[in-house]
Amino acid sequence: MDCGSACGIALWFAGGGMMANRLRRFALATIAGALVGVLVAGAVVMVRHSAPRAETDLHEMLHRAVPLDANEKQILETKEQAFAQRRQDIEKRLRAANGQLADAISSNPSWSPEVEAAIREVEKAAGDLQRATLVHVFEMRAGLKPEHRPAYDNVLVEALRRGSQ
Repeated sequence: MDCGSACGIALWFAGGGMMANRLRRFALATIAGALVGVLVAGAVVMVRHSAPRAETDLHEMLHRAVPLDANEKQILETKEQAFAQRRQDIEKRLRAANGQLADAISSNPSWSPEVEAAIREVEKAAGDLQRATLVHVFEMRAGLKPEHRPAYDNVLVEALRRGSQ
C-alpha cells in the first residue's frame, strides 16, 4: 500500500539522528514563523479595515444625531487629523512588536523569555492604541457645544454596545 507524501513526512519526523533533529526543529520553526506571519498579517488587515469603519459609523451616527456647526466641524476635523497620526505611530509599534514575536518564535518555537517579552510589547502597543482611542473620543466630546454632548454620549454608548454584541 502506497501512502504517498504523508507517510514520507511521518517517517521523516519519526527518524532519528542529530542532523534529522536539527532539520525537524528548523522545519517546525519555519512553519511556526509562517503561521505567525499569517496571523500578524490577518491582524493588521483586521485593524486597518475594522477601525476606520467603526470610526466612520460613529461619525455618521454623530452627524445624524447632532447638527454640527462649521466651528464644531473644524474643531473635530483638527482633532481627527491629530488622532490619525497618533494611531499610525502606535500601529507601527504594534507591527514592530508582532515582528519581534515572529523572530522570537522563529529562533525558538516554544514559550521562552523572548516570546514572553515580545508578547508584552504587543500587549503594550495594543493597550496604548485602546487608550489613545478613548482619549480621542473624550477630546472629540470636548470639541462639541455643551448642548450637543448628551447626543454624542448616546451615540458613543450605542456604538460601544453594538460592538460588544
